[in-house]
Amino acid sequence: MKNIVRLMIKSICVMLPMIVIYAYTWMNPMGFMDGETPHYLWNKEKVNSPEDWYYDTVILGDSMANAAYMPEILSDTVINLSLGGMTPVENYYVLQDWLTTHSAPKVCYISFQDAHLLMEDCFWTRTMYSHRFRPEQNLEMVRLAKIFHEPTIITDSYKSDFISYEFRLPNKYIAAIMNSGFNQRYEENLETQRKDELHRGRYIAREAEGFEGGKKGVLEEFYLNPLFEDYYRRLIGLCVENNIQVRIVKLPHSDNISFTDEYKAQVYEFYENLKKDFPGITVDWIAAYDRQCFIDANHLNSYGALRFSSEIKKLYPKDFGSEPLSPSQAEAIDDSMLHVKKGEQLAEWILGRDYTLFLHNGSQVYSISGLNNRKGEREVCQLENGLTVWMEPSNAWEWEEPVIGDLNIVAVDNYNKKIVFQKAFWQENESYVLIE
Repeated sequence: MKNIVRLMIKSICVMLPMIVIYAYTWMNPMGFMDGETPHYLWNKEKVNSPEDWYYDTVILGDSMANAAYMPEILSDTVINLSLGGMTPVENYYVLQDWLTTHSAPKVCYISFQDAHLLMEDCFWTRTMYSHRFRPEQNLEMVRLAKIFHEPTIITDSYKSDFISYEFRLPNKYIAAIMNSGFNQRYEENLETQRKDELHRGRYIAREAEGFEGGKKGVLEEFYLNPLFEDYYRRLIGLCVENNIQVRIVKLPHSDNISFTDEYKAQVYEFYENLKKDFPGITVDWIAAYDRQCFIDANHLNSYGALRFSSEIKKLYPKDFGSEPLSPSQAEAIDDSMLHVKKGEQLAEWILGRDYTLFLHNGSQVYSISGLNNRKGEREVCQLENGLTVWMEPSNAWEWEEPVIGDLNIVAVDNYNKKIVFQKAFWQENESYVLIE
C-alpha cells in the first residue's frame, strides 16, 4: 500500500508542472501571449459583446485595411474590425458574429492585399493560436479548406495541430510562456488593448515612421484562391442579406510598386464580375501614395492613414456624416499626433478640426487654427491646405520648456481643453524634423 502511495505522489510530482502550465494557458493567455494576439482577443471581445452604441460603418480586411482606415478621422460610429493576416475566410465569421450581437451596420468597407487573396499564412499561428473563433467555426474553416484542397491549411500535421491548439496543449505555447516569464506580458497586453479601444480597432503602424527605402517592384498577376473567392462571395452575400452597403476598396501601394497591364486587366475582370453578381456594391482602386505615407511597400503609416481616410470621407461623405469631432475621437487623434516626427505634417492633422498650433522660431510667435477661426496680429501666409498662419504677440503662449532648435510647436486640443505636446524641430532642407 505504501508503495502505491509513493508511486502516486511521484506521479503527481511529475505531472504537476505540466498541469500548472496547462491551466495557465487556459486561464491567463494575456500573461504570456505576444505578437498580434492581444489585438485578436480585443477583437473577439468587442465583436461578441452587445453594446448600446450603434456602429453604422464596419471595416473588414487584413493588415492593410487595419493600417489604412482610421475611425477617429472617419466618424464616431466607425469601427475597424480588420486584423493582420486575415483572409476573407476569417472575416466572414467576424461579420457573422458581429451581426448576432449588434445591429447591422449601414455600410461595410472591405479591403485585402493580394497576398491574403492567394494564401493563408496565418491560420495556424494567429487564428488558431489566439482562439479568436469558436471551435465549430474553426472546424468549418478546416472542413471547407479540405474540400478546396487548400495546402496552407490542410498541412501534413493539420489534425494534430488542430487538436493541440483547440485543447491549448503546452507544446504550442511553452515557447511563449518561457520567453515571457510568469505573467510578464499582462500589463503590456492590457495597455495594447486599451489603445485598441481608443483607436477603435486600428493598431497596425500606430506609431510607425515613414518608409524611405525599398526596391522597385512590379505586380504582374492577380489571382484569387478558390477557397478565398468562395468566402469572399459569402461575405458579400451576408452583407446583402442584411441590407448592408458593400464598398470594396483596393488600397494604395507605395510609389515604388507598379502594375502590368495584364495585372490591371485581371483585377478589373474579377471585380466587374463581382459587381454583376452583386449589383449595388461599389469598387474603388486608390492610386499610389508617396513613400512618406508608408512603413513598407504595403502598409500605410498614421500619416498615410490620415490621408487615405480623409480621401475616403470625401469620396463617400454620406457614409460618415458631418458631425463635429467627439472628445473620444480627439483623444485618439492626440495619441497619433504624439508620434509625428515632421513638423509640417501637423497642419494636415488639425485641418478642419478644432486644434490650435502655436509656433516659436526663437524670435517670433505664430499660430495656426485648424478651423481657421483664430486671428492674430497680422496674417503671414496661407498654407497649401488653406489654413492661415498668423503672427502673434510674444506673450500669446507661455512656453513650458526652453525654446530650442529651429522651431518649437505646441499643439492644443480644444475639444478636451488640453495641451497635446510641446515639441522642438530642426530644419532640414524643406522639412522640420523632430529633435529626439
